[in-house]
Amino acid sequence: MDFSFSANTFRDMFHNTVVEYLNDAAADDQDENSPHNLLAAMDQAIDVMARADADMAVKKDMSAESMGMLEEKDISKIGQYTLDLLEAMVAYVQNKTGEQNRDLIRLSVPVSLWVARHGGKLSQIDMPVNSLAEYANEVIEPHMLADLAAVIKEVIDACDDEIRRDVEQTNMMRPWRILNLNYGIISTRSHQPELIELAYDALIKNLPQDARQFFKEGLQQMDIIGYPDEVREVVERYNNMWGSESSLH
Repeated sequence: MDFSFSANTFRDMFHNTVVEYLNDAAADDQDENSPHNLLAAMDQAIDVMARADADMAVKKDMSAESMGMLEEKDISKIGQYTLDLLEAMVAYVQNKTGEQNRDLIRLSVPVSLWVARHGGKLSQIDMPVNSLAEYANEVIEPHMLADLAAVIKEVIDACDDEIRRDVEQTNMMRPWRILNLNYGIISTRSHQPELIELAYDALIKNLPQDARQFFKEGLQQMDIIGYPDEVREVVERYNNMWGSESSLH
């Protein structure tokens, strides 16, 4: 599964998804959230992201200073701006149809990966978290689940300090919690012990209050689903380390 940002692919997908709404909307230069203006703004954002990709491609041969490479804060701002444009278009379509457009929302994943791979930070993860959860429900092959888990790890690693502070712990559906729990679940389903350990260590660090219940329920799933012995060994080890008190899988 390749969720990498490709300017041409991303542009085509965005255009193809919104084209039907352009015909129904009058061009309104005064409304920045009109589909025509959102499309124009997205094209500009894609161009900026493509230039950053081109710069990165030759980074090995030139210093960042001599090239004028974008700084972390610039990457973060570009990524957030692009996600804001996506969200605005999702809202426009939902207002017209009464439904959220899944294809638009899923474009948040390559944008988030672009930010992560350019060293930026993510300050808003609702859309990519929802999209990654949907992908997880559609995939059953362990090797594809391993790829998906690797993507989730990149998103987690790119989350900014505000998200990591996890101040809304009373909200059980907060994106940070869902993201980390899904990382653990999807990694378990990949059947790859090393990947599972990475995810479990991240869960302990990022959601210590959920770790005990997670490992307890994970162990129960070993018999229900019939996981391989090497997976069971990892789950048993973490369950033993984190106790047996207090459904996630």
